Amino acid sequence: MPIRLIPFQPELLPQAGELLARRHRRDRAVLPELPARFEDAQVAQQAIEAALQRKQAHGFAALDGERLLGYLIGDIVIEEIWGRSAWVRTASYAYDPAAGVEIVRDLYAALGERWVAQGIFSHFALIPVADPALIQAWFSLSFGIEQIHGLMDLAVLNSTAATIPDGIEIYQAGPADRQRVASMSDVIWQTQVKAPCWGIMLPELVSDVTAGWAELVDEAESTVWLALSDGETVGIQAYYPALATAENLSIPEQCAHLTVAGTRPTQRGQGIGSLLTQHGLTQARSAGFRFCETDWRSANLLASRFWPRMGFRPTIYRLVRRIDQRIAWATGPVL
Repeated sequence: MPIRLIPFQPELLPQAGELLARRHRRDRAVLPELPARFEDAQVAQQAIEAALQRKQAHGFAALDGERLLGYLIGDIVIEEIWGRSAWVRTASYAYDPAAGVEIVRDLYAALGERWVAQGIFSHFALIPVADPALIQAWFSLSFGIEQIHGLMDLAVLNSTAATIPDGIEIYQAGPADRQRVASMSDVIWQTQVKAPCWGIMLPELVSDVTAGWAELVDEAESTVWLALSDGETVGIQAYYPALATAENLSIPEQCAHLTVAGTRPTQRGQGIGSLLTQHGLTQARSAGFRFCETDWRSANLLASRFWPRMGFRPTIYRLVRRIDQRIAWATGPVL
């Protein structure tokens, strides 16, 4: 009997949960930092249900008779930065290794056809680095790495207190430091817009970004660290508790999220970023966190070298494919 591709149906959820739990066990054999709870098929099924509840979510399943060989679910996001985009999340796919990873390419063809027909030309997929064959399958579909998510096990953090040079001060920011924090709000995007990253910053959003950074000191769950050099603000890092949600297979329990980090270009190369990181992670561990999560653009040369050197281990790749929009009409002559 040939393999059938059909729209994902609720009655497939138990089999899909089993496939996802098996996938997660394989991933954790390589990346034990990932949350263990998704190895349970019931928990994995709940993650798939949450993925299906996202706005404009849709999926396809591959069947051999009544046996599920694989599934792929995506949801559509339409907003200012991402434009018209479609996303495959960490709970939104799994395949039976006995059937082979090739089935994922067929599932994407079915789902992607639906997206392109709706004018959705930017496709994203969050894929664990633990499965090279799966990554290669997505590469063969013209996807490439854009963002890297990494985890650090704080148990292996060097417990030796960093030596802070003369003239450098590191302290926790409060409401009185709102202007200092706001003054650092361009430190990331000014780097991202340059070669070879070329990540956009829309001019009309700059003021919103500045205001958002200033508000960090007002948020009860955020912890903001500033580095001063002879009284001048030269570095910043901010941490939050990471949300271990029902559908995010990459965030373990008791995990901190390092949300913003940067050093003024004039001060780079002096170890300020390393000092801030050592201080912030040590404080996060003292506050009861077991892990820390952050992410960076793979084409940001500074970040992609710095964070692994600090001990962050890549766990998830955000892959992207941007399709030539002319495919909406450039399908050959009308016969």
